[in-house]
Formats: sequence, C-alpha cells, structure tokens
Amino acid sequence: MNKEFEHIRNQTIGTVEFVSPREIKVQLEINAPQNTAINTGVPQLFPKVNGFVLIPNESGALVGIISWIGIEYSPYPKRKGYKDFDLIDLPFPLRKLSITPLGILKEKDGQFEIERGVYSYPSVGDIVVVPNQEQLRAIV
Repeated sequence: MNKEFEHIRNQTIGTVEFVSPREIKVQLEINAPQNTAINTGVPQLFPKVNGFVLIPNESGALVGIISWIGIEYSPYPKRKGYKDFDLIDLPFPLRKLSITPLGILKEKDGQFEIERGVYSYPSVGDIVVVPNQEQLRAIV
C-alpha cells in the first residue's frame, strides 16, 4: 500500500456534509480527537476555532479555517442485524465543524506552498484531514 495514502488515512477526522462558496460543514468521526491530536506525529490542539484542516482534492488540498464547532443531536447509529427492544432511543451527539475555505495547498518540488482562493470545491462525502507540521508551516 502507498505510504502517502496510509498517512492520509491516519490523519482523517471527518467527512464533508455541506458545501457552499463561503462555508463547508464537516461531521467529525466518533474517534476524532477531542482536545489534542497526536495523529500528525506531533501533538497539536484540535479541534479549535481558527485551527486549520485540509480537504484533499485533485489539485492538492483545500485549506479551511475552523469558524464554528458544535454538537447536533441525532438518533443513535443503527447497527445492521442487531435489535435491542429494551434500549431507549436517546439523542446521540454528533460533533460538527464549520470551516471557511482559504486556498489550495500544493506540493512543488517537495515543498508545500499555498495558493490563495478556491476554484475546486469538495463534494459531499470527501474526507477531511488534520495538517501535519510541514503543511501547517506552509499555511501560516
């Protein structure tokens, strides 16, 4: 298996749920970091407002800045083939983020550089990842 794809899979924190030119909503995975992310190799605070996330695409990765963090309540996730009639269906919290798109992060000659503006938006269901230290340095 390609190491790059293995690395991206380890950094995945959620999926795109809603896309507009000024806002992208992300549903975080249940096992996404709650306070500190260590899946990038170096501990970093996640999620936090004004933090950065990446959405990989065909031209590099869309860079987004977190503008809202919240919880929505939904029914408990159903498991196929399993029914428990004694279980009360209580609301289940789903963590969500709202990000504002900033630009595209591209890799050129082993170095990352950011191109301001977005011309290729993600689709619903695309993965969202936490940037590593090199990517963060290029963004900031």
